[in-house]
Amino acid sequence: MMSDVQETIAAISTAWGEGGVGIIRLSGPLAIEAALGVFHPASKAPLKERYLHSGLVKDPSGAALDSALMVFMKGPRSATGEDVVELHCHGGPLLLKRVLGEVLACGARLALPGEFTKRAFLNGKLDLSQAEAVIDIIRAQTETALSSASGRLQGTLGRRVKQVKDGLFDLLVHLEAELDFPEDEIDGLPREGVLEALSGAGVVVKRLLLTFDEGRVIRDGIRALILGRPNAGKSSLLNILLMEERAIVTHVPGTTRDVIEEVVNIRGLPVRLMDTAGLRETGDFVEKMGVLAARSRIKDAGIVLYVIDASADDLGEDLANLEGLRDKKVIVAVNKTDIAGAREIPALCRFNAVHISALTGEGIEALKDEIYAGAVGHPYMSTPLTAPSGELIVSLRHKQALERALDGIERASKALDIGLPRELVATDLRSSIEGLGEITGETTTEDILDKIFENFCIGK
Repeated sequence: MMSDVQETIAAISTAWGEGGVGIIRLSGPLAIEAALGVFHPASKAPLKERYLHSGLVKDPSGAALDSALMVFMKGPRSATGEDVVELHCHGGPLLLKRVLGEVLACGARLALPGEFTKRAFLNGKLDLSQAEAVIDIIRAQTETALSSASGRLQGTLGRRVKQVKDGLFDLLVHLEAELDFPEDEIDGLPREGVLEALSGAGVVVKRLLLTFDEGRVIRDGIRALILGRPNAGKSSLLNILLMEERAIVTHVPGTTRDVIEEVVNIRGLPVRLMDTAGLRETGDFVEKMGVLAARSRIKDAGIVLYVIDASADDLGEDLANLEGLRDKKVIVAVNKTDIAGAREIPALCRFNAVHISALTGEGIEALKDEIYAGAVGHPYMSTPLTAPSGELIVSLRHKQALERALDGIERASKALDIGLPRELVATDLRSSIEGLGEITGETTTEDILDKIFENFCIGK
C-alpha cells in the first residue's frame, strides 16, 4: 500500500557525536527542493540521480557552512519509496544541527523516530517483519544477533510466514467457493486433503514458535547473577568470563561491596553478568548494603550462577542458600578444583553443577555451555536447532500472532474431524490468516505501527 503522507521529513541519520562524515537524510515530495535550498553544486551540469555531487552547504546569507556531497534517489526507486536525498557533511554535531536547521527552514519537518523505515513499510518496500529487523540490526550485541536480524531484514521470516498464509488462503478460497456456489458443482476438497494441509501448516507454525526462547535471548540477552559466600571465587569467575581484570580479587572476605555489571558474549548470547557481595551475616554496614543489593537482584535474574568453594569443609550455608533459589534457573559452579580436585559433593546431586577453576580456567567452557542451555532451553550447537537464524522468533508480538494462527488451525482441524459445517472451518481459517498477516503487516493497526516505530532512533 502507498503512503498518503505528503510532508517531507528530514533528520540527522548518523550517530550523535564527532565523526568523519555526518549524513542528513530527507524523504518526501520536497526532498530535492529543500536540499537544493542549502546545497550549491560545484558544477553547472544537470544533476544525475544516484551520483555523488560535490558542492557547498550555505546559509541564507550565502556564507559557506561546509563542503559536502549530495546524492538523490527518485521515488519509487528509493529506500522509502519517495524522493530521498542525503547530504554528506563533515561529522561535527554543531555543524549537522546547523545544516539540519537550514533544511527544515526550506520546507521539511523533523522526522519522528523510525519514520523513514515506517514510510518504507507503508510504501511496500519492506514488510513489517523486515522493518522491525532494522532496529535489531542497529542494536545487535553479538554476531549471532546480527546474523538473525540480517536474515529477517532479507525477508527470511516474512517469506516463511507468507508461504504458510498463502497455503491457508488457497484452502479458504476453495472452501468459500464450495459454500457460495454449490449449484455450480465445484469439486469439494476431500476431508483428508484439507486435514493434511492444515497439519502441514500447523507443523511449520509450531516450529517457528519453538524458536522464541532462543530468539528472544539472542536479541535481548539474559541477566546472570553471580551469587555465593565470601571468597568462593565470584569475582574471579567474573574476570575469567570477561577475560579481563574487572573486579578486585583478594583473600579478604567482603572485598566486593557493590554489584558489578558487565555484558559478555557467551556462545553468541549477550549475557549481563552481575557480580555481587558474598552472602553472609555481617556487622559491616557497607557490606550489609552490598548483601541486600545482591539479594534484591535475584528476582530479575534469568539465571543464577551460584559459586561454591569446593575446598570448604562446611557447605551447610551454601545448601541453605540454594534451597532458597528453587524457583530460579540455577547453575552451581563448584570452584577451586585446582585445590580440591573434582570433589564429589553428594548434596549437590540434585542441582545442575559444573566443576571449575576460576584460576586456571578448567571447566569454564563447560560452564558456558550450561549457561547457554539454561538461557535457551537446549544444548549449545554452532547453528540453531529449530530454524535458520533468520526465522528465529524474537518478538513477543510475533509469538502471540503465531499462537493465534495455530489456534485457528487447530480449531479448523477439530471442526473437520468431528464433522462440523465447513462454514466454521472457513471462519477459523480466516482467523489464522489474520494472525499470520499481523507479522508481515498486512492486517496491522495504526496503534501497533506507532508502538513499533516509536522505539526506533530518529533518522532511521
